[in-house]
Amino acid sequence: MMPSEGNVSACSQVRSYMNCASPSYDMRKAADMLESLSSEGVGEAQYLYSLFLFTGTSVEQDKAASKEFLSLSAASGTEDAALLLKEIEKNGDSPETDALMSLILKGEQRNTDACRELFFIYSEGRPPIKKDNRTAVKWYTVCAEEDDVHAQYTVGFMYLMGKGVGKDKDKALYWLKKASDNGSADAMYRIGEMYEAGLCYSERDMKQAMTWYRLAADAGSADAQYSLAALHSIQKTKNYDPAKCVSYLEKAAAQGHSEAQYQLGMMCAYGNGVKRDEAKAICLLEASCEAGFQQAMVDYANMRLEGELLEKNYEIAAKWFEKAAASCNGYAQCALACMHSDGHYYEKDETMAAKYFTDAAEMGEVNSQYCLACMYYDGRGVERSEKDAVLWFGQAAEQGHPGAKAFLGMLYVAGRGVEQDIEYGLRLLLESAESGYYEGQYYLGKLYMNGEFVKRNIPRAKRYLSMAAKQGDPDAKALLERIKAERMR
Repeated sequence: MMPSEGNVSACSQVRSYMNCASPSYDMRKAADMLESLSSEGVGEAQYLYSLFLFTGTSVEQDKAASKEFLSLSAASGTEDAALLLKEIEKNGDSPETDALMSLILKGEQRNTDACRELFFIYSEGRPPIKKDNRTAVKWYTVCAEEDDVHAQYTVGFMYLMGKGVGKDKDKALYWLKKASDNGSADAMYRIGEMYEAGLCYSERDMKQAMTWYRLAADAGSADAQYSLAALHSIQKTKNYDPAKCVSYLEKAAAQGHSEAQYQLGMMCAYGNGVKRDEAKAICLLEASCEAGFQQAMVDYANMRLEGELLEKNYEIAAKWFEKAAASCNGYAQCALACMHSDGHYYEKDETMAAKYFTDAAEMGEVNSQYCLACMYYDGRGVERSEKDAVLWFGQAAEQGHPGAKAFLGMLYVAGRGVEQDIEYGLRLLLESAESGYYEGQYYLGKLYMNGEFVKRNIPRAKRYLSMAAKQGDPDAKALLERIKAERMR
């Protein structure tokens, strides 16, 4: 049943009496009105009156009656009552329940300290409370209304992302602008993002986005500084300005922005847009790695492994590949597999190589899928299994790996590890060969030369063998010499 206008007005009056910052604050009057409204079946009043009864505030304490009113309120559709009833039923009559009820009553009095504490309790799910973003937003909105800048930013962001509330760009913008008026650089940055994404009453508006990003950057937002650097780096746009790009990257990097540190470090390593500076590159890239940015870990480790741009150091390479691999980075796992297989830094260990290749392959890293398939085919580091080789060659071939297509094609043609399918095998070999992969060209040329699984076709054999030989394949060159010798007999 919808509440009458009179009941709504009466509840508003009660809220005024309960507002600890209001001149009309009077908990005794609030309790008297709530008792009357609760007897009339007003759900919101029953919820609030239950708090008075449970805590014995301005009335005689009666926990049993409190729970009855809370149940009635929940049954009438009051969400706050339903949530609170569940918490009481879960925790029972305990000190935790008493503390929660007292804190909620303070929150309903718009006590900002209590509301702030309730926000963190519900947003983090502090025991014994279950995480509930809807309730968290309710409490922090009180703080936002009382001009708490962090609350204004947080509530705006939660409306923007739809955390605990329905996504609402109007409410998001309202609270974010309130926070920005109070000097929040983070809020300014989020508004810039909204203009860039077309979420501010219009289509994408880069002019407004840039304006807000600059305001945020000037107010100290590292994210805004990084965004401006990115926008100034895009060639063939009116915002392109390499000097400003570097300037904003330096500002963001100085504040510990890991992606800015990575980008600037890579620029220093390559001498791209800045003077090449190996020492500065190392300092920036290591800072980005320490901050947990995986791309920095992988690229920095790779540079230390290869020793072309930065001084070769296998120990440092291994350290950051291991860090990235622990976070399930497939490229890093593949690199570690190669290091174990080649004996770089680690003792040569095919079993460890297979382990890392397996980890990376299961993450979808295509080169690892191919290498693992080769290990199963050869029986290196794992028990030999043509069936498993086919499985992993197949996974890599699906991602377009030309070597996997070539090897898998031969296995299908020969019917090894899989039911023979010459037509499908030839199609895979042709795809590999036409993509320019020398082994696909070699295998295809050899098939047409021998004529075992396909009709012998020497001109076609020479075509594909010549393609492979031009890429330096010695086996292809040898077969071409055999064909030439046979023709001279």
